[in-house]
Amino acid sequence: MLKSPKSFAQREMIPSLDTTVRPRSDQSLYTEFDSDVKWIQERVRVDCRKLPTAVKDVAQYYLSKRVKVLRDGDFVPPHSLSPRPIPYLAFWLARDFGLDDVQVRRLLGLSLVYVCLSASPSDDLLDGSAFAMRQQMYLARWFWERYFLALKNLFSARSPVWWFVSKSMADWCNGENSTQFQGIDGETDPLSAGFLRKTSRYMVALMFPTLAGVAFLSDRPKAVNAITRFTNHYCMGWRILDDLRDWSDDSLRAEIKNSCVLSFLRNCAGIPRNAPLTQELIVSLFSDQAVIGQIYSAMKGFYVAAKREAESLKATYVTRFIDQQLLGHDAECLRIAAEGNKFREALAQLLEAECRS
Repeated sequence: MLKSPKSFAQREMIPSLDTTVRPRSDQSLYTEFDSDVKWIQERVRVDCRKLPTAVKDVAQYYLSKRVKVLRDGDFVPPHSLSPRPIPYLAFWLARDFGLDDVQVRRLLGLSLVYVCLSASPSDDLLDGSAFAMRQQMYLARWFWERYFLALKNLFSARSPVWWFVSKSMADWCNGENSTQFQGIDGETDPLSAGFLRKTSRYMVALMFPTLAGVAFLSDRPKAVNAITRFTNHYCMGWRILDDLRDWSDDSLRAEIKNSCVLSFLRNCAGIPRNAPLTQELIVSLFSDQAVIGQIYSAMKGFYVAAKREAESLKATYVTRFIDQQLLGHDAECLRIAAEGNKFREALAQLLEAECRS
């Protein structure tokens, strides 16, 4: 009997994180800031002691499993395709912009951690969660208050950063609506800049006020425009990467309409919107070098654009980080092409054996 192509997916064909793909390492991007990360960890632990007992276990889940600020072990990413931009983007940009005050750098990083922690319970409320709604809502607000307090320790009431915080809150809500409720219609190119800019808006909203704040603290307000473009381009590429990593879960949870990658595969196969997109078909499509090449080409284009903005800012740390991502994507794309060839050869052998039987 012919085996299901899903069995090949279980061999981690694509696109999964393959630890054998290891481009040039640049771990100093992370290890240089070990003391700053440890400071943030301790600060978060102290803050969380103030939480009501009823939500402490839920908070621990977000701290150790989701945003992983209190995760055990080394903070250095185990693989170049496991980017950890939070809280490091704040550290890198602060160092690039000459902000040498350690406390300033740490508070910037803390703000990124807390705003991401605030977003996680909100996301889970939309996706469905095992936790009680009141616990999720409480933690989302509580984490956001800590984000606000971190920024308040850095900026005066007259700072323009607060306008960006206010705008980002609106963008965050609008971006969530676009991603969670509107879906992707059959006429939309899910890898297009227009679509990805719209649906990654909520990610931009999380990071941008802190990164813009670096420009204000270093007396470089004109850099805000380039930081805006960098954040937009990076998050557009990150949206594709995130959907690549989550393709299996998204297909099982019927989140196909919200995944740019799965929607692209549907378009490639010419499958009607009301027809199922099975995991077997997804794996088969991923084995097509032309299909996977288009996905990685789109992602690379956004990262190259982000790198261009980082270079214009003379942000060498950020540029090194993007370079790591680009090297990793190239290596993984080659690996996927090789696995796709193996998949097709194995499938041809199975079909031949089936015909003979």
